Amino acid sequence: MTVVLAVVAVVMAGLAVWFTLEARSTNAVVAHNSALSDVAGTAEAGKQVSAALGTVFSYRYDDPAKSEQAAKDVLTGPALAQYEQLFGQVRKLAAEQKLVVTSTAVASGVKLLDGDRAALLVFLDQTGTRGDGQRSSGAAQLSVTAERVAGKWRVTGMAAA
Repeated sequence: MTVVLAVVAVVMAGLAVWFTLEARSTNAVVAHNSALSDVAGTAEAGKQVSAALGTVFSYRYDDPAKSEQAAKDVLTGPALAQYEQLFGQVRKLAAEQKLVVTSTAVASGVKLLDGDRAALLVFLDQTGTRGDGQRSSGAAQLSVTAERVAGKWRVTGMAAA
């Protein structure tokens, strides 16, 4: 019986140590994520990134430079490369179809805010109108990473979520 109690005591002590280490690890992760505690910073990141994506994913066949300039202003690194690849295909079709796409961010959530880095989930509604009057609509859900540079949030990466 004494051996059983000793084994139970050792197992309980081991579990106590393990739970303590896990709690410290979780607290360290939470300490670097101020998305829940920095309400103003979280709101600003969400607002800027949402507005930027709405502008970037809106497109007029007769004014492609506006979208391209917006992309250069708010996208950087891999996100800019993704945009250029995607809109390279759109440019070809947009002129012949007289395509106008309007994108609006309808919701966003900041998953992580760590200083000047953020991870967000952004939902966009998109409406397309062709020159022949045909309309289509759809939605996009993007997982986005962003970095604040000189007070302005710039999208560094994006993927369909």
